[in-house]
Amino acid sequence: MQWNRGITLVLVVLMLTAGCLGGGGGAAGEASGDSETTPGGDGAATDTGDGPDLTDPETALRDAGSFTVTWEYAGVDATGTRTDVTHEYYADLRGERSLTVTSSSRDGQPEGTTEQFVADGTTYIRSGPADAPSYASYPGTADVVGTAIALSQARAYGANEDLASRGTETFDGVRVTRYELSEADSQLIQAGSAAASGAPGTAEITDFHYVVLVDEDGLSRYESWSFTGRTAEGQAISGEWEYSLTRVGSTTVDDPDWLADAQTAA
Repeated sequence: MQWNRGITLVLVVLMLTAGCLGGGGGAAGEASGDSETTPGGDGAATDTGDGPDLTDPETALRDAGSFTVTWEYAGVDATGTRTDVTHEYYADLRGERSLTVTSSSRDGQPEGTTEQFVADGTTYIRSGPADAPSYASYPGTADVVGTAIALSQARAYGANEDLASRGTETFDGVRVTRYELSEADSQLIQAGSAAASGAPGTAEITDFHYVVLVDEDGLSRYESWSFTGRTAEGQAISGEWEYSLTRVGSTTVDDPDWLADAQTAA
């Protein structure tokens, strides 16, 4: 595994951690939703060493016409502070409608939620606390495709030996192949992940997992990434994110209940 590929995922996590709302990702491990591993036959668990054959996600999703992407992050840094962030994207490309919801909390205390709704050539924004929100609007639309698919990191590893096939499952009603980053290759990621604790080289990473579920069309439908460790001072650190792509071709976007208020404010 090449180091630059290994560090790509770490840099994305660090960028999102340092950027707006302070983080990203969610529960790692088994895929959420209807996931059923096939124990034998064509779906028997294998370790081929062959990575997924990924398609161009932007082209595939535009052809599908709609999709839902959810990305959740939870992490505890070297100070013991826990950060949680959620990004949700609901896109109806043919109807030129979308809804984006971003929320965060620190140590269980909400830090705010921002919603962006696009319809009929106008973008409406609701932000701030639930009891005292603020609104804004402007002409024009926002293309959520690029932003939503950028949260997937499967293409950072590409179709190579780094991700090993582990059989097939069902996720969101479709057949997917499960890929996992091998233990040997993950050591490079473990070393890079120590940077997320704020003390590079002084943290011991004790556990690491990276899983990708890819459908028959070459779309990454689900990813989970997680690490746990401990600093030299004994402080436990952890980070995990979860990405899911669901309702491809069947997502609808309704008017949010705050739209009238945003139109009045405009």
